[in-house]
Formats: sequence, C-alpha cells, structure tokens
Amino acid sequence: MDSIPFKFADKATVPGYLGLDVQAEVLAHILEVQPDKILIVSDHTVEALHGDYLAPLAGKTAGCGEPYGPPVEKFLLPVGDACKSWDNLTKLMKWAFSVGASKRSLVVAFGGGALMNVTGLFASILYRGTKLVYVPTTLLAMHDVTTSLKTSICFDGRKNNIGSFYAPLKILMDVAFCRTLPRGELFSGIGELAKNAALLGGKHSQGFVEALSSDRVNNCNAGSGDEFTLDDESLKKLLALGVEAKMSLLLHDAYEKTTAMIFEYGHTMSHALEKSYGDGILPHGIGVVYGMLSSSYAAEKLGFMSAKDRQEHDALCWLLLNRWPLPEPKPSADKVISLALRDSKRGLCAEADDEISDVMLRKIGDIIPTTTNMLSKFPVMLAKEWLISMDFTDEAKQTIEVQCPTQKVLPSQIFQDAVTDAVTGA
Repeated sequence: MDSIPFKFADKATVPGYLGLDVQAEVLAHILEVQPDKILIVSDHTVEALHGDYLAPLAGKTAGCGEPYGPPVEKFLLPVGDACKSWDNLTKLMKWAFSVGASKRSLVVAFGGGALMNVTGLFASILYRGTKLVYVPTTLLAMHDVTTSLKTSICFDGRKNNIGSFYAPLKILMDVAFCRTLPRGELFSGIGELAKNAALLGGKHSQGFVEALSSDRVNNCNAGSGDEFTLDDESLKKLLALGVEAKMSLLLHDAYEKTTAMIFEYGHTMSHALEKSYGDGILPHGIGVVYGMLSSSYAAEKLGFMSAKDRQEHDALCWLLLNRWPLPEPKPSADKVISLALRDSKRGLCAEADDEISDVMLRKIGDIIPTTTNMLSKFPVMLAKEWLISMDFTDEAKQTIEVQCPTQKVLPSQIFQDAVTDAVTGA
C-alpha cells in the first residue's frame, strides 16, 4: 500500500495507506496494533457486501484451532445518517462494556462516512479516548471523512450538532470497495469533489471535468451516455485529488475553524435539504452540489459573482446534477428554510433572525475571505427564492419574482463548453 501521511497541523499526524485489492495488508496493519480486543463497527449493507473482508481477524491458527489474533467483536448499525443518533451512540457504549472492552482495545470503523462519524465519536469518549482505525468503504469516506478530525451525530432534527475532534491511529483505504458502490454513493463522493473543483479551480476543476466528460463516459460504456462508471485508475486519481485538497488546508487548520472552513461550502442548504427529505433520500454529496447552486444564486444577487461567472460555476455543478435530479415529491421551501435557520454553524456570523450563512465565491477558484470563519451571512429570502426557482412549493403562497432563475437544463455540449472555458480561462 502507498503511504499517505495525514498531517493535521500540530494536533496529529496519522499514518494513511492507500492501495487496490490489499486485504492482507489491511489485516496486517490492524493486527500490528496488538490490542487485547478488536471492536468492529459496521452496518448491514457493508456486512452483506464485505462481511468476509475482516473475518480472518477472528480466524484460527491452522492445525491447533487457536485464534491467531485477539478476540473480535462486531456491532452492526443502520445504514447512512440513520446510524448517527444518540440512541445508537448509547447502544455502542453499552455494547463495548458488555463485551469487556478495555483501554487496550481497538475500535475499527468499517463502512461509509456516516458510520465513521458516529464510530469516531464513540471511540473518542470510550475511556476518554480509545485506539481507532478507519477502514472506509465509500468514495466519500475515503477522501472527505478520513481527511478530517471531526466526529458527530445528529440530534433534535439537526445535522452534526453533537461531536468531537479525534484522530484515528491509522487510515486504511482499499479502493476495491468502490467497485460495489451503488450509483447514489458514487455520486455522493463525486459531489464533494465538485465542491473542491469550485473552491480551488485549477487541477481540481480539470480532474472533475475529465471524470464526468461525455467522451470519457461514452468510451467506458460503448457510447451510452446514460451509464456512468469509474475505473480503478480514475478512482485513484480522484481520491488523490480529494485528499490533497483537504489536507493542503488542514495542514494549517486542523480543527477547520479558519481557512479550512471553506470546505463547508454549500453545506448550509445541503444539510437542510437532506433533513427535509428524510435520512437516506438525498445523498450528502449531491445535496452539497445543490447547496452550491443556492449559494451562487445568493452571490450573484448580492453582487459578489457576475452572471457569466455564475453560469460557469453552475455549469460545473450540472455536469453531475443532470445525472441526479432532485427526488419527487420535494419538501416545501418553508420546511427547508426552517432547517437552514437551525444550521450547526449558526452564530459564527452573528446572523439576524432572517439571515443564514455560507462560504461565498466570486468565481471558480476565487473564495471571498472573511473574518467570520470564511463565512458570509445573507438574507434567507435569497435561499427561498432559489428554492422556488427549483420548483419547491411556497406554503405561504407568496409570489416572488425571481429575476435570476437557475438554469436547470442545458444541452450537454453547452455544459462542456462552459466548464472547459472556466477551467482553461478561455
């Protein structure tokens, strides 16, 4: 496996390892910790698809029937954000004590981003900090969750409002898991890469555009533009770009309080949309890209972003979103707004009752800096206007004239030309 150190400023340096079809090496890295007990936390989907991946840890030594490693215990959580609850955190704590976990035990988070969030929080408070290894099984978890010290659960209808910062002992990434990802999970991981493309531009935009280009998709699927797959090599390249994007800033801002706060771009509206639909309906990364459209709408209305720059920004987003329309029926605009007003970042910008905040761009690769954790506040009515322009219903029956509606469908060639111009500077 290739070594990729994850350096979180002066807070932690975590050894990371990346490879393809590297089960034996993953197992060796886990056993190298020499714990007295291994506590595997996974979910029902990962168990069905990859339950045998870590099974050798509990295997027997040939000929004598004795285990060749420490005792192994396993706990299965619900899939997706449903696992990130106070109830599930409590169940994990009770389980750990019931199976005799000690300060020498090792927690292994084996699953996607949501599972890693709750398992990281669990490990951070068990005995005030228990050894933890991440074995991510989704594209999103590999490049966007492992590259953060954040842990979390969701409480009282809000997203990620309880959590901690905690460093794992190791991060072990086997790209082979991505071969079994359902379409929604694959696009969710790509969605966070779209965010990096808009924030940082340059090679991040270029890599994203190449991955979603109609030529590449058609070549991989015998000319069928309706299909979408990523080969192993493309996945490794995208993973490397995603990890580099995050770690270049967390190298100086481990707790994502200042410069690294830019990775919250699109998340205010995304979290509100995800919770409005209900857990498991709108993939997180897809929600983030729709949130980026909401923020670019506000940025143009406020005079931060020109119409041309917004068109190029939104064209980048629609390269992905044209493949994942918002599910029907949509929640009401009022429901989404009520949740956006309860976002976990609220208060950092001293927002008024009728304001929300998000990262703002002038154009692709040009972030507006602020002294309020890189966030800018703006009237929540702009977010509601955008929602109505996207055909969310207005419960208040208000008639709002939307002077700058989002273009929801553009011919594929116009998309490609607009994004190419943005990336090349033409």
